[in-house]
Amino acid sequence: MPLSDVACRVRTALTLLAALWLAAAAAWRPATAQTYSENAVKAAFLYRFAGNVDWPPAAQVHPQFTIAVLAADGVAMELGHLLQNRQLQNRPAQVRSIKSVSEIGSAQMLYIGADYRDDLRRTIATVGGRPVLVVTSQEDGLDAGSAVNFLLLDQRVRFEISVDAAQAAGLRMASELLAVAVRVRGRRAYSDADCEDAVTAGGAAPPCIREAAQR
Repeated sequence: MPLSDVACRVRTALTLLAALWLAAAAAWRPATAQTYSENAVKAAFLYRFAGNVDWPPAAQVHPQFTIAVLAADGVAMELGHLLQNRQLQNRPAQVRSIKSVSEIGSAQMLYIGADYRDDLRRTIATVGGRPVLVVTSQEDGLDAGSAVNFLLLDQRVRFEISVDAAQAAGLRMASELLAVAVRVRGRRAYSDADCEDAVTAGGAAPPCIREAAQR
């Protein structure tokens, strides 16, 4: 691959990483001089996830882009502030707090918070086969079937990704998003050429290399 193309991929990955962290940093609201709102950071990430995932045409027919939030009122409130007068996937964006997954309606994203205590695997299976990006904040989130799961590492909010779960929902994640995840699980989502050319920020291994190492 020409060096110019490699350089372009490097810039793209670095730009996305910077955008993700700047969005999260901008959303932090200090409760004291040394503490920040985890809810605000997660809301900022959810907003950015939506812009780095491709939904199938069937999910594009609804006039609004909706993020449903279950068992995370604080995140829902922060998203409400963040999404005011904003668009996602070229449509007006909104957040909807729900009490049960049966209320998800036509939402394109579902966030299940850390306070959720019911059977997570069964809840996620309820939306199985639908073009819904499921994001969790549970220790076993990916094992339960979510596509993205938040982690708290060194007092920072990070995330891990399941390519299999995303593909099962008919979703395709941008390679740059995979590159900035702390872990990527699942089968190869891209061609061998994409794998060979993948470049990540911070010296981390490309997602396809990390995936192969887990096999």
